[in-house]
Amino acid sequence: MVPALLPLFKKQLALQIRRGYTPVVVVSAVKNVTDTLISYLEILKSKKSAHEIENFITKLRVEHLKLFGKLPTKDLDETFELLSADFTTYLNNPSVELEAKIVSYGEKLSAVCSAEYFSDEKIKAVSVFAEKIPVLTDGVVKDANILYRESEKKFARYINDMKTIPVIAGFTGCTKDGTTTLLGRGGTDTTACFAGAALRAKKVILWKDVGAVYSADPRLVPQAHTIPFLSYDEIEEAGKIIQGKAVRYLRQNKIPAEIASLKNSKDKTVIIDGKKAKSGAKMVSFKKNLTLFSLHQGEARGYERLFEISNSCARHKINVVLIWNDPAYLHIAVEDTSGQLEELKGEIKNKFPEIEIIAVHMITIVGSFAWKDVNIFNKTLNILDKRAIMGAYTYQKCRRMEGIVNAKNDLGNLLKSMHKTFIKK
Repeated sequence: MVPALLPLFKKQLALQIRRGYTPVVVVSAVKNVTDTLISYLEILKSKKSAHEIENFITKLRVEHLKLFGKLPTKDLDETFELLSADFTTYLNNPSVELEAKIVSYGEKLSAVCSAEYFSDEKIKAVSVFAEKIPVLTDGVVKDANILYRESEKKFARYINDMKTIPVIAGFTGCTKDGTTTLLGRGGTDTTACFAGAALRAKKVILWKDVGAVYSADPRLVPQAHTIPFLSYDEIEEAGKIIQGKAVRYLRQNKIPAEIASLKNSKDKTVIIDGKKAKSGAKMVSFKKNLTLFSLHQGEARGYERLFEISNSCARHKINVVLIWNDPAYLHIAVEDTSGQLEELKGEIKNKFPEIEIIAVHMITIVGSFAWKDVNIFNKTLNILDKRAIMGAYTYQKCRRMEGIVNAKNDLGNLLKSMHKTFIKK
């Protein structure tokens, strides 16, 4: 949520109402508020006093009022009182469950403030929290999955019975016993796509301050252009744009969706059924500064070593990005998601002294591909980096080609070359 764009969002809201639609709004936290809450939880772990909690609440309140303007404060006061009480409880008895609940206040405060901001003589909006509906999830508190069948009808009934425009706090849900849960990275989009599926919406519009999806990062590839259409499969494979579990809600009920710019509504990418999607490459993306573990197979079976290395990654909370297992080598690319990469490298090197560990980039192309595309990708990758590890192969409904190159290569030049080879405007 970027408060500076609220006037544009309210304008879009009024436009949809004039067109005869009944909008349902899902909001994320104001920028940096979630990180601020997480940081303050770390401070509370050092047993700071309740007096400091009130100082923190006051600063957070002032910040929201400054961003949203002068607002009626009844609902806001009640929300801050609940947050203060949860902070005090956490001070005396910290828990993972309470951490998740406190982090969820970023979205809740945003929903309360946004509902007040949108409301006027023509628009009546009210904030809604997931726990009240309820949006039920499993018990993985900080990366929960919505229990779709258990939540769908309750959600639709609750929203359809409302006489005002609901402004739903995204990113959150709750277990059947009422414990607040978080939906993980991209959780607000997950809430929005779930809402669209449960309500059988005419359309889900994911408004972004950065606009539509581009064929590459325009900061690295000046020739990058807006992608007008992507299929459900392609947008899911792209990964960074919308979380896979969010896309699945759209796909299961064939809900039309758009990723659009609030600054220019024509700058958008439409997500469509795969049967209508054109074949070929749509997007070149990357993951930089990964670490590649390469181990000669020898007499040991690949899956035995894969288990040991993967187990070490899990214990150090390091994300495994790519596994490539050929007759000669086992390759595992990982990204440092916990700050424990050096400890992981030391542990694996101790287990397998002969293992090679190098810094790499991963190049990914998303689209709909056949054998000839995969062959061109591998040849192009090899031209760009003679020691590149081929990660592309074809299979039924191939949507993704990826390969690993040494991090010494110029990433910008690699992306420009791939974009020029594959992307047709």
